[in-house]
Amino acid sequence: MDPVKPTRPLALAATFLVIGALSYGGVQLWAHYGTPPGVPASAPLTPAILAVIILATALAFRARLKAQREAVQRVLDGEPSPPILPGQRAPKPLDPLQAARAVMFAKASSMVGAIVSGVYAGYGVFLLGKLGIDVFRSRAIVCGITVLCGLALVAAALFLEYVLRVPPSGPDDGVPHNGNKTKTATPTRPVRNRPDGTFPVRRESNHSGS
Repeated sequence: MDPVKPTRPLALAATFLVIGALSYGGVQLWAHYGTPPGVPASAPLTPAILAVIILATALAFRARLKAQREAVQRVLDGEPSPPILPGQRAPKPLDPLQAARAVMFAKASSMVGAIVSGVYAGYGVFLLGKLGIDVFRSRAIVCGITVLCGLALVAAALFLEYVLRVPPSGPDDGVPHNGNKTKTATPTRPVRNRPDGTFPVRRESNHSGS
């Protein structure tokens, strides 16, 4: 199973620009045949609420991962675990399936934030030339707030992906201390009826043959 690749900020920026251009062109075409569509005052609420939820999730995951790393380090150092106070719970290890779902939710949320920001940014650019009219000025303000909330959603989603990233491999995994990469050894097949571990398979030549 291939690992999940992190979201590229360049892809989100390209999505924002493309959706913004389409939104600007669509609103211009709409205004050519009639009145531009209205902007609901509750438009910033959805991306703002999602941003707060994702940020809180990222902070909770970061605290759990930090406590887990500290517990593992104490075990490696042979230090005793601190006593659990009354009403305090021992830190639970992070469920990999839960982390994977959070990463996928973060990837989807970052794309949604880029799309929402692009839609309202294109509409806001169209309204910049009509700020003298009260209705259009209020719409432009709502569009600006929505764009900021959408960008906050993108930032929170990227932060959640950063918290749940897989740590890099250790210095002994094919990279010496001088920084030069070396070829990794060819993986060997495990041999049955042996102690735990993998062993190279030696193929004996058949001397009885030709």
